[in-house]
Amino acid sequence: MKGETFSGRLAPRVFRLCAVCCLWAAVSCSSVRYVGIETYIPASITFPRDVKKVLVLNNAAAQPEVPFSSTIRKSSDSLRIASDSALVDFCRTWGRQIAGSPYFEDVRLYEGSYRTDQSFFADAKLTESEVSQLCREHDVQAVLSLDRLLFSIRENVRKISVLDELNEWQVEISGVLRAYLPDGATPSAIYLADTVIPQLTSDYGWPVASVPEPEQLLREVAAYVATRAYVHFVPHWSEDTRWYYVSSDSRWKEAAAFAAAERWESAAAIWETLYEKSASWKAKARLTSNLALSAELSGRLTAAWQWATLAHQYVAEHLLADDTTVRLQKSYVEALEQRMAEEKILHRQLE
Repeated sequence: MKGETFSGRLAPRVFRLCAVCCLWAAVSCSSVRYVGIETYIPASITFPRDVKKVLVLNNAAAQPEVPFSSTIRKSSDSLRIASDSALVDFCRTWGRQIAGSPYFEDVRLYEGSYRTDQSFFADAKLTESEVSQLCREHDVQAVLSLDRLLFSIRENVRKISVLDELNEWQVEISGVLRAYLPDGATPSAIYLADTVIPQLTSDYGWPVASVPEPEQLLREVAAYVATRAYVHFVPHWSEDTRWYYVSSDSRWKEAAAFAAAERWESAAAIWETLYEKSASWKAKARLTSNLALSAELSGRLTAAWQWATLAHQYVAEHLLADDTTVRLQKSYVEALEQRMAEEKILHRQLE
């Protein structure tokens, strides 16, 4: 079976700032600035080093009639929606998303559906011989297979105002994705379960009463879910938010200027000097939190965790456990702990 080859590469980095890096807080506390960051997250599945080419396969049997219920239509049973096109769109989008990562050298798409039976509810795994044959025929070292994908659709009416109402669609999805190796090892499985409520808006951002044909809507939802499912198979970028404290003091302003220019080491030098001279626990808590951020953005996660832990200790000693500041500083410590654990996995995956 002839296959399609995807293309697309992204130079791997462990950290980067978002396009909009520094914003004034939109809350009443004007002594805080927020930083949008993106971190490189490891995949849920770690492949052997020799897996450089993979085949994306549609091994799911299509539903000839997707379950559909409606509180609007007089006879929803008369509507017939098939999922075969949605499965194709899922695999195509899934493959393109995986190809956008530098993790694999080549990502290929199996044209058509591999399964020939009509038991759409059954989860039919590939056999060892099938995997070996597919790998040989397509010159790949692993098969990424959609083994099942089921849909159900519900249509309802949602009130927008006294005079206006909107047809609202809700699509429930469940499925199984697997990564097969030709050595006969037990395949790694990812189970999907999601509910998608499409946001149907006009060019002006207003909700619209008209909706696309149900089958087209199903295809778009399948493609959307695929853009979220690919992260289990390749390292990927994840957006997050950090913050640092500022003050009207001249030295604080100087450090804030360095931070705004992304010169974090220069900002950290001032923050550390202020920390050593400060006698206020509040100032020490803010400065250690700032130093944690500068260390994280410089790639020194252990030092960042140490500074963040110290910042949490300062606020925990003087504030109640359920105080917002205490919880925020604790969440930062936990986020850094997670990043440190993920960094080890990411290092193995990028080898």
